[in-house]
Amino acid sequence: MMTGNAPTIAAIATPAGSGGVGIVRISGGHAERILEQMVPGWPSSHPTHLMRLSRIVDTAGELIDEALAVIMRGPRSYTGDDVVELQCHGGPIVLRRVLDRALELGARIAEPGEFTRRAFLNGRLDLTQAEAVADLVNATTDAAHRLALEHLQGSLGEEIRGIVESLTVAAVLIEAALDFSHEEHVYQIERDEIGERIDGASARLQQLRAKFDQGRRQREGVRVVILGATNAGKSTLFNTLHGTDRAIVTEIEGTTRDFLEEEIQLEGVALRLIDTAGLRETEDRVEAIGIERSRELGERADLLLRVIDRSRPLRAEEREALHEDLRSGRPTLLICNKSDLPDGRSPEDQALCARFTHRVDCALGASPPLGTDALIDRLSTLARELTSGEGVLLSRARHLQGVVAAIDALARARQALEMEMEHELIAIDLREALDALGDITGKVRTDDILQRIFSEFCVGK
Repeated sequence: MMTGNAPTIAAIATPAGSGGVGIVRISGGHAERILEQMVPGWPSSHPTHLMRLSRIVDTAGELIDEALAVIMRGPRSYTGDDVVELQCHGGPIVLRRVLDRALELGARIAEPGEFTRRAFLNGRLDLTQAEAVADLVNATTDAAHRLALEHLQGSLGEEIRGIVESLTVAAVLIEAALDFSHEEHVYQIERDEIGERIDGASARLQQLRAKFDQGRRQREGVRVVILGATNAGKSTLFNTLHGTDRAIVTEIEGTTRDFLEEEIQLEGVALRLIDTAGLRETEDRVEAIGIERSRELGERADLLLRVIDRSRPLRAEEREALHEDLRSGRPTLLICNKSDLPDGRSPEDQALCARFTHRVDCALGASPPLGTDALIDRLSTLARELTSGEGVLLSRARHLQGVVAAIDALARARQALEMEMEHELIAIDLREALDALGDITGKVRTDDILQRIFSEFCVGK
């Protein structure tokens, strides 16, 4: 659907502040007319996609800036409509005056993400690619950058469309079965093919679902929660990994009462590092609230950094926490701190700690700290394992929601097929699966979904 009749929009497309170059972008049916009025002498026959050194003037004909101007005529443009870009000197006054001139000539300020929304509405991008534009702009790590590029190039959209195509054939066969259901031998042949297509689509969707966490971690970062008893060295660990004195460290138990969160990067992977209140029994209501939050954060962690003080015996609650870590199977790195002091653990405690596949001994409070290189190496290895994934990856909760809904609908369709239920019931389930997958790429869409997606963008996109 072309948006050529939509209002012409304009925005500054480069970040706020000063720079060598700043870009003002204009898109819509009147973009070229506005360009001709902003740049006297602009030739109407000027080729598309060809830069031209131009003088941009105001209403009185006074020079605003000398810039490189280009017209990219639709549909061969980012939005699919005519797009003008003015590459000006990057001062904020220059860019504001150029933008004001475009607004005087009939453009309006673009809403956040409106350029990309028009690209979607004009069929230049599907929704997964549109989201990837925002992810590419916001990527802070190599892993997030790679994933955004893969989605922008259409990997996820193509996978979903392949599944949709197979299920569409199954839906057509069901409709045919509705028309020829009196011919049982015909229906039997089609029933087998329908079942194969449902099974094949379900298997592909299950693979996408299974790898969601890897994609989410690549995009958002790995949630790493530091847990342990008071004075075990959690805040010292947090500061060591962050490279600052962000967390307050004292010898007083209960110093940390709430969680702190900062992002660090290890070998191209973002870690959302969370320091928490020390776990212990307390009568202090404020500290108790912090401890409860610590436990909740631990439940939602992608990776636990469990810190113990190896210079003293383990407390009963520490011992129980270690057993729970082992039972849960949640990725855990056991950090046995204060290795510069004599080992105060009992033989039973030492044996319990030895059961952890991932553990390091260190002395974070020593001068200089000991064991930090081994700690960071082990943490980097775990981060890579938690974000590695082959093939197409989901990265947003919206994607996962659509995939899960489609899997559920296909399970109902398969059951109805096996029970030889009415064809209409199978058709309904297949349509629900197709609608759920259509939500992911934008084939089926509602205005509220679009509003949520494109509100994440900056104005110039």
